Amino acid sequence: MIIMNAKTLSGWTTFGMLMLTLTKTPSVWADDANAAVLPHKSYTGKLVAMNAKERTLELKGAFLRKKFNLGDHCAYTMEDKSAGAISDLRPGQRVTVAYQESQGVRVVDRVTQQPQTCDGTVKAFDPTGRTLVLHGQGVDRTLQIADDCKVMLRDYKPGTLADLQIGNYVTVTYETPNDKLTAWKIAQTSESFTGTLTAIDLEAKTVKAKALFDTRKFTLGDNCAIVINGRLGGQLADLKPNDKLVISYDEINGINVANRIAPAGSGPPSGTTATQPVTP
Repeated sequence: MIIMNAKTLSGWTTFGMLMLTLTKTPSVWADDANAAVLPHKSYTGKLVAMNAKERTLELKGAFLRKKFNLGDHCAYTMEDKSAGAISDLRPGQRVTVAYQESQGVRVVDRVTQQPQTCDGTVKAFDPTGRTLVLHGQGVDRTLQIADDCKVMLRDYKPGTLADLQIGNYVTVTYETPNDKLTAWKIAQTSESFTGTLTAIDLEAKTVKAKALFDTRKFTLGDNCAIVINGRLGGQLADLKPNDKLVISYDEINGINVANRIAPAGSGPPSGTTATQPVTP
């Protein structure tokens, strides 16, 4: 009978593990080595095609289209959630993939959505046709509004399309399925003040308005929209003392910067939305 103490047993265990390691086939050694040294790469482009069942996707970059395989443990970081899923991907999104490549096969372990946004003034809005014309940086952009488009108001409060009005300054998060600009989120986060106009300074581009015991001064931003008779294009000189106004603004370090001025009561009634035809 052989009696082994703990030291002897430990030695045999180490010897056995060493023999198992040495008996690995060359191909297994090669696979382990490749897995260890394959560098991670990244690629950013528009998602143009995907197959959730086959776990593949295709991206179009500035010049090339590339096809990728989604790894079993691939992670997804989306614009509105840090722990997404393959079901959150759709053509038209702009994403960055982190992947490894072997023999021309690209395997992705992380997909990160890159939000696409544009800012501007609502120039035209058709809730029935679900289109929005946004004017910003001297350019008009026509966007289709997605069926499940989110509207976000100040302090992250959820809104609806009925909260949007001609002249609102908004930030739109969009995607481009079939090369068509499509709005998926519209943020209108300015504060609002309703009061009677008490003073205008045309040179300084400021106005003062009073509501009960609260008088505020507003400095007009360069692209401040002045809405007259439901249309854009109004001028500061069109406003008159004692006009009752609704002023949309952002407070920046104590300065109220106005981005929209319209007569009080000129907005759409509850449950409806303003519409203005696009003019050439």
